[in-house]
Amino acid sequence: MKIKYLIILLLLALFSCEDCDEDLNRFDYNTEVIAVFTPKKLGDHTDAGLCYKGIIKTTDSLRLAFRPIFPSTFEEGAETIAKLAGCDQQGRKRLIIATDPEYSDYLRDIATAGNIIDSDDTKLLVLDGGLTHPNIYTAHIPFYGIMYKAGYIASKMSDVDSVRICLANDKYLYMREGRDGFIDGFCQERSNTIDVVDFSAFMLSDTEGFTSKTEAYMYYAPECYGHFDMVLPICGETITGFLQYNRDFQGRFYTVGVETDMSLYSPDVPFSCVRHIDRVISTCITDWWNGRLEHNRTFGMEEDWVELVVAGKYKKLLEPLSQEIHNQAKEMEVNYAK
Repeated sequence: MKIKYLIILLLLALFSCEDCDEDLNRFDYNTEVIAVFTPKKLGDHTDAGLCYKGIIKTTDSLRLAFRPIFPSTFEEGAETIAKLAGCDQQGRKRLIIATDPEYSDYLRDIATAGNIIDSDDTKLLVLDGGLTHPNIYTAHIPFYGIMYKAGYIASKMSDVDSVRICLANDKYLYMREGRDGFIDGFCQERSNTIDVVDFSAFMLSDTEGFTSKTEAYMYYAPECYGHFDMVLPICGETITGFLQYNRDFQGRFYTVGVETDMSLYSPDVPFSCVRHIDRVISTCITDWWNGRLEHNRTFGMEEDWVELVVAGKYKKLLEPLSQEIHNQAKEMEVNYAK
């Protein structure tokens, strides 16, 4: 009896290994997606986390090899991208993705020096709409239109007269778009108070404002109480500090969700401005795989790459306003881009 069981177990193991080998062979290891991330964490609230999610889903679906790279510094990441994009690899087709706009200035310099190639085998994609070069492909997700919509809705809320906008660093195009869009929408019909704080003005590095969630909870959020009715934090992971403060001290001010739907994290999030970065990166990879990757593509409101999501308990009040201003916000986004 024991011998029979041993034979059965051996046969099961053999078939399992064969199935495993067949599954592995379905991956095309000569067609590879390489993504260079940043020293920042891959949290649920970050664009890097959404990017990773989109790459994993798409490379698995297309059965492509995926190599994520997590440098310890931005400088190390930029050097890695330059090295990868500076030459072809024999017999390998590669899409190299720089997942953060912070890499743009460095890549612009090395591209100008002729150190980045664009061939059938090697292509470099940067998530940044402000970088243009014939050897670099870009994907840009504008924030102006959806933030214009958010500002208009906020201005119609009877208990919102003053807003503080917190930016991690206004050198980033999408943050400037978000700031300008919200202000233009909010001040469209009445005069209100809007205060803008750029964290980079008093922090040591250009990227520190993205990861200051503890400071947000201890200092930046308490500063808003009693002075502002709403906070718009366009600052990556730092927004979690505002959300935690909202949970612990409910009713002190509203916080606008950014990047993802954040209504589940705090009852004081009336709506969120969502950028579907995972879908954008998935589309870019699929287009590259099919040989139709566009050099400089914008993913905006027109095709719902960005959307405003109203939280459940605010839908009756705010959803009609969202629909009312939707078409105008789309037009404003196009005009702003010009």
